[in-house]
Amino acid sequence: MGSLFLALAILMAVVPASDDAPEPAVDSLSRSVGDRVVAVSGMTVDIQSDGLYPMSEERRDTLSTYARFTNIWRFFSFFLEVLVLLAFLYTGFSARLRTLAERIARPRAVRYLLYLLFFSVIVFAVHLPFDYYRELMVEHQYGFSNESVGDWFRDSILYEAVWLVFLYIVVLVSYHFINRYKRWWLWLSLVALPFMVFIIVIYPVVITPMFNRFEPLQDEYLAGEMRALATRAGIDNPDILQVNASKQSTKLNAYFTGMLNTQRIVLYDNIIAKMSTDELKYVMGHEIGHYVKRHIWLGLFGEIIILLLGLFLFNKYGPVLVRHHARRFGFSRIGDIASLPLILAFVTVYYFVIQPIPNAVSRYFEYQADEYGYRLSGVDAATARTAFEKLSAYNLSDPSPSPFIEFWFYDHPSTDKRIEHIRSLQTNPTPDTQT
Repeated sequence: MGSLFLALAILMAVVPASDDAPEPAVDSLSRSVGDRVVAVSGMTVDIQSDGLYPMSEERRDTLSTYARFTNIWRFFSFFLEVLVLLAFLYTGFSARLRTLAERIARPRAVRYLLYLLFFSVIVFAVHLPFDYYRELMVEHQYGFSNESVGDWFRDSILYEAVWLVFLYIVVLVSYHFINRYKRWWLWLSLVALPFMVFIIVIYPVVITPMFNRFEPLQDEYLAGEMRALATRAGIDNPDILQVNASKQSTKLNAYFTGMLNTQRIVLYDNIIAKMSTDELKYVMGHEIGHYVKRHIWLGLFGEIIILLLGLFLFNKYGPVLVRHHARRFGFSRIGDIASLPLILAFVTVYYFVIQPIPNAVSRYFEYQADEYGYRLSGVDAATARTAFEKLSAYNLSDPSPSPFIEFWFYDHPSTDKRIEHIRSLQTNPTPDTQT
């Protein structure tokens, strides 16, 4: 069972937010505040010419429509996921897939692999039309997606294949503990931390280059400013890269990622073209703040606690569910690989219910990183505000969502609140890397 709790925790910890999640309210950069033209990959781009920022009334209406759709989709996708998984269970289809795998191969590891292949292909096929609508049609409608149908489908297949490898490892380890130890939930929680760290280390250097081209930042002046920020924060010689994110989307983003020797500053080409150097300094200062304040490690330990509680609850109530529905499910113990949809359904509901808790912690971390970035970069509050407003305008992220939506779904504070927070710091504008 731990397979999915662990897999989901890993994904939450290391995978960038998907399009249906709130856009990171601070994450990326370009040339100087007074600059109107910047060079990106050999192209000259006028950062004032697209009409998206400052936002027109038409753009604000579009933002409201997109935000409303995104909120509805959050609930729709949740119920769809649960419905699909319950269908696997109550039709006995999961058990039939397990039986088919057993007929083909005897070694347990091979049987698990075959089951995962059958299960993943079917789930992928069921979700494909919905994913196509959400990730391609809607994103094209709102001017975000730059992918053709073929490009999108190829990336989707590659993404599924990559995570199938990691999920297979998680399944092997999880079911080994489930079938061998009474307190398997405790052992799995302990094993999860080093595995998550391993994923965080290899993700930026192995996985993300499969989808995009990463290269040294071509703007030498901007690269120097980014390097100076890192040095001021005590970070020694990180890689400073730009990525052709416009291959997939027009959305703006940037991030600081990695552990050990994989530290890297990454700027989307989109954000380089749309933000000034000072705006980018603030955004990257924010990202560096997450690293310096050890938010990655604190977040990982938080995920372990959530994982431990979830595994404990499943261990308590999962067997009860299996006993009551064994005939319909086609299996009588959670150590059966056919229980995987049950684990996934429990994980989906569990994380949906408790997400306000980690989201509240994350919002607190964001305020800390906002303040750190403000002091590290040395920009004024007006520059930080412009960076926030551009992220909202270009990414159509709602600057002032309803209190319930923000409380339940947002892992970043609303843009308006973050702007107000930065404004409150103007009384102490002196850069302070220790903040």
